[in-house]
Amino acid sequence: MEETPERRSARLAAIVRYIPTFADPAVPVGMWHQPESKPGCIEAAWFAMDETAARFVADCYDHGWVVAESDWAGWAQTERAKALRDDPAVLASATEQELAQLLTVVIRQDRFCEGSVAGAFESGMILGVLRRLEQLTLTSWSNPVVFSNIIKRFRVLVN
Repeated sequence: MEETPERRSARLAAIVRYIPTFADPAVPVGMWHQPESKPGCIEAAWFAMDETAARFVADCYDHGWVVAESDWAGWAQTERAKALRDDPAVLASATEQELAQLLTVVIRQDRFCEGSVAGAFESGMILGVLRRLEQLTLTSWSNPVVFSNIIKRFRVLVN
């Protein structure tokens, strides 16, 4: 089933709305907890996301940014995935599908490797993904709001 422009706009809006919050370095996205170990025991640290970060992850699931039918672990090992993850200039040229795959890797990986999402926030990768999605939103002719604004400007110029 092909995605309608309205659905696509709603999917994009659902997560780009987090940019102002995640762009503010004073706003934490969570906190690491290191339990006090008892003699002879090792207790692993864990990351507790704050409410906004947890809602962001839930919105990624709810709005299709976590790709369900995906070999995310295999894709994460590709050169393209590594470049997207590690190089902001490459991330700035990513497609919408690549950004969804990258979010899928980070979010799904966190279930197996505590702190993957925290690391993606700390490195600025999540914010980079959101900024690229915002850029794709603003430059997309399939975005009804953008298209409508372009038509309105054109009518002003013609009249």
